[in-house]
Amino acid sequence: MNPFFFGSSKSPLYGVYHPPRAGSGPAKAVLTCYPLGAEYMRAHRAFRQLTTLLVKGGTHVLRFDYFGTGDSAGNGDEARIVRWLDDIATAIDELKEMAQVPAVTLVGLRLGGTLAALAAEGRSDVEQVVLWDPIVRGNRYVEELVGKHRAEQAARGRTAAPGTAGVHGFPVTQALQKELGAIDLLTWPGTGIRRIDVVTSSEQADADALVAQLRDRGAMAAGLVCPSNGQWDESDAFGSALIPQSIIQGVIGCVNGEGVQVA
Repeated sequence: MNPFFFGSSKSPLYGVYHPPRAGSGPAKAVLTCYPLGAEYMRAHRAFRQLTTLLVKGGTHVLRFDYFGTGDSAGNGDEARIVRWLDDIATAIDELKEMAQVPAVTLVGLRLGGTLAALAAEGRSDVEQVVLWDPIVRGNRYVEELVGKHRAEQAARGRTAAPGTAGVHGFPVTQALQKELGAIDLLTWPGTGIRRIDVVTSSEQADADALVAQLRDRGAMAAGLVCPSNGQWDESDAFGSALIPQSIIQGVIGCVNGEGVQVA
């Protein structure tokens, strides 16, 4: 495990590179894309376990924090979707160089899956995208975030004012809300990607619709349901880890091309 900073010297990104054991087979590289806010905290150990298992299987893995999140430079109220997409692009290039591979796989959870999908568009060096419980409709996601903000304020006897929504201490500015609300993966073409896997912890209509839309456009898309706990945004569990073994194994199976079921 090698922690380091990369990207611009003025606003460096924090990453952790996990190389596989020497002689573990053909080189394969996975870039993981975290969710946002409290979901990042709740999913951190799940990503660590996913990484450990992928590395044991011979895969190079890079985990990293977007600008304004985690240990990367920037403040949360400076976060923008366009910047995060640029961060993923920078991380892809970094991973390719470190692993000495021509193409990578992106694995993203919730908003991280959504960002991974958008960042992969138009790139010839992303061979696979695994969307883990992805946010398909951004407007619904914003409604969830703002709703939680209002509920937290009400619990403190306050009235939520328009503007930045603070969800478990993570700021979601109006500008970011607007950008998030404009996202709709059902319009994402998914072109140029050899394989797209949508892995969910339960039957989800939006995920089914996404797979169907992608197939209609000629994309190589498949859906996989791994029944497990998918409450990444559960407010009363903030700070506690969620490690759903079933879906972690499902994601690994997708990365390795094993046992994918068509939804």
